[in-house]
Amino acid sequence: MLTYAVLGSGSSGNSYVFSDGESSVLIDQGYSVVELCRRLDRFGVDYSTLKAVCVTHLHPDHAKGVGTLARKKGLSVYLTKQACEEESVQFSKLGIPQQLVYPITPFELIEVGPFSLFCFPTSHDSCGSVGWFVRYQEEQFMVLTDTGVTTEEHRSLAKSATVLFLEANYDPGMLATGPYPVYLKRRIDGRYGHLSNHQALSFLEESGFAGNHVYFIHMSDVNNDPALLESAAHKKVNTPFTVCRKNQWYGPEREAK
Repeated sequence: MLTYAVLGSGSSGNSYVFSDGESSVLIDQGYSVVELCRRLDRFGVDYSTLKAVCVTHLHPDHAKGVGTLARKKGLSVYLTKQACEEESVQFSKLGIPQQLVYPITPFELIEVGPFSLFCFPTSHDSCGSVGWFVRYQEEQFMVLTDTGVTTEEHRSLAKSATVLFLEANYDPGMLATGPYPVYLKRRIDGRYGHLSNHQALSFLEESGFAGNHVYFIHMSDVNNDPALLESAAHKKVNTPFTVCRKNQWYGPEREAK
């Protein structure tokens, strides 16, 4: 039986898990191993089943726990060759044993137990940043986060997904009037930043996504308000959805703890 969950989403840590009970794959690992285990336990995923972690990019909230997990567990780490080479300082700080690193290119298919995965390019201020597409039997999952723009490629993938994890980082009005300095505001709403609520909702409409569920992820706790996104989504989204708040966890049962 397939289990999948948002183990955490936001500036303090990000991780997503997919498990059939015997093999489990993580997308990102921004937590300590202790905290990761606590979150896995919430969904009945055994730490011993972890086989691989697939990294979207090397910013700490997505990757700071990857090296420790790899060393403790001996599991494979997949990330783009570009990230390894062009973010070499950040990459080396993770301390991933060389024999566990698998540099890949976008759309290169990898197999982990019953899962087939590939990554696709995103537009973020971390070289080699990608999203991930996960296949398990008839289910197809797309993780699209940390990108300033979306592409026709993204829309095509979303249309074929059954479950979509989609960034909705900020509300433009809150960002504009919020406490961040101008340079940071420009980073967030720029081409290499993040998706706004409006961009996320427009993406859903433009892609023709008609899957089972949307999880809105990577929400800023300074520049966004869950109530704003929920209100806008109820007006525009026909698919069941969940707004994932910072430091909480979510699975198909739509319960948060």
